[in-house]
Amino acid sequence: EIAASAQVATSAPLGEPLLVLSQPAFAIAVRDLLRHFTHPDRLYHNPLLQSRLVMERSPTNANKAKRVAALQHLVQEAAASLQASHREAKLYRALYHTYLQPTPTQEQVAELLDVPFSTFRRHLKNGMARLTEILWHQEIS
Repeated sequence: EIAASAQVATSAPLGEPLLVLSQPAFAIAVRDLLRHFTHPDRLYHNPLLQSRLVMERSPTNANKAKRVAALQHLVQEAAASLQASHREAKLYRALYHTYLQPTPTQEQVAELLDVPFSTFRRHLKNGMARLTEILWHQEIS
């Protein structure tokens, strides 16, 4: 699904192709990244590792482990930027407790945040969308 909407550019470190993802493919890759955020070994095949976003922020000789670490750092920074706005801070908390420093269940996250489960789910969905938007903007600018 992602590969079908990606183009390969020519210049990237270690001879690896730079992938130019469509916006929908980028969003899918971000969701996959969040799902496996705390398991770096599961991120080795995420197409974002070959995105401009990561390739431009990694040393030329960076191996996959270093690019995974760079990608995780970029996501943490982008998510943390949500805290600057009182309105988006709740989105950050939902992302943080679900993906970045996960709590065992989403029900426990809702309880921890002291919000109804449906409100938590809305915050999480909006947080994922906002995080994807921030990362996409970084990718294309």
